Amino acid sequence: MKRGLPSMTAFSLPLRAASATCRLARAARAAGILMCLTAVCVACSPAQQQGAKRTADDALIAAQARAAITVVDPATVTLVSLTVRDGIVSLSGEVPSPAERTRIERAVRGIAGVRGVRDRLRINPKAPTAREIADDLALQARIQAALAAQTGVNALRVGVSVHRRVATLTGSVPNATVHALVVQTARGVHGVARVVDRLRIQG
Repeated sequence: MKRGLPSMTAFSLPLRAASATCRLARAARAAGILMCLTAVCVACSPAQQQGAKRTADDALIAAQARAAITVVDPATVTLVSLTVRDGIVSLSGEVPSPAERTRIERAVRGIAGVRGVRDRLRINPKAPTAREIADDLALQARIQAALAAQTGVNALRVGVSVHRRVATLTGSVPNATVHALVVQTARGVHGVARVVDRLRIQG
């Protein structure tokens, strides 16, 4: 059985040997805790220090790649997943057009330190646009505000998600009366096309 990630407290304790320091560095690297990794890797071997540097470089590339994709299309960044290993960026998810896929790949290849791009993006003409995502988020906020006004603290236990004006309700409510009120309130919010009711009644 693998050991769990050391707590942040463990990182602050004095280390008795370089080997213990390196074990902590490897655990921190696996979790992406770059600040901790830098602090504890001082006593590691050159090879381990180089591995830590590659991990830090990959994390920086990942952040820059997400920023670059956002510039291409703010909506796309929510639909695209990326990983970076040794400077190789792997892209997956979906984009609305071949032209956008080309722009994304070109933007990612232009980032300093990128050694290659593995493009596994799928073309989906029905992928939501930035405007649609913004409208859905605004509608979600209006539904949550309406539920809070109508049901008070019960709204804290209700999850709301919206996709293309279809609102999905999840979570739990204490009784059938509150359940009916929550569903009715969501349906009454301007802009909601349909409500998918996945609420559970407790008690």
